[in-house]
Amino acid sequence: MGIFDFFKKDKSESIVDFTVNDLKKGFMVDYFIKTWEVKSVYLYDWGNNSYARECFLDSGDESLYLYIEEDDELICSVWKKMDLLDIQSNIMESIIANDDAPGTINYNNSIFTKIDSSMGHCIEEGEEEEYDELINWTYQNRDNKELISISRVGEEEFEASHGSYVKEYEFSNILPK
Repeated sequence: MGIFDFFKKDKSESIVDFTVNDLKKGFMVDYFIKTWEVKSVYLYDWGNNSYARECFLDSGDESLYLYIEEDDELICSVWKKMDLLDIQSNIMESIIANDDAPGTINYNNSIFTKIDSSMGHCIEEGEEEEYDELINWTYQNRDNKELISISRVGEEEFEASHGSYVKEYEFSNILPK
């Protein structure tokens, strides 16, 4: 072995560039000038071969959800939980009475229109035995920049989130912990 052989790279080494599709619990990712840790990953089965992943990200002083769906192209959105009553005070009663969410809702003086209604299953990655059945309604405002999601699990358990679409390239330095 010559002195310059020491500096040659081993061809069997592989360098992997991780993407948002590779995120798993414990991974670290940079987004919006912060480093976030993936605390958990949720898998969604919406039927008809439609699947999605959701990563719960924590930066220490803030948390959010990254929703990743493949539909001819990768569609990413970030979400923060919100109080359902911030949308309208009687929305739970309306959904229970009609067994459906309203076609439009008003939030922060903006009108949001329902763009999707889906029934499916959700399971936390690694918890292969406990899944939730849910119904999800997604709303979008007129300029297509903001989203609202309302989920119903069971008869009277509701969650709401406020979000927006993001591009995959906004997430960088994706590394296992």
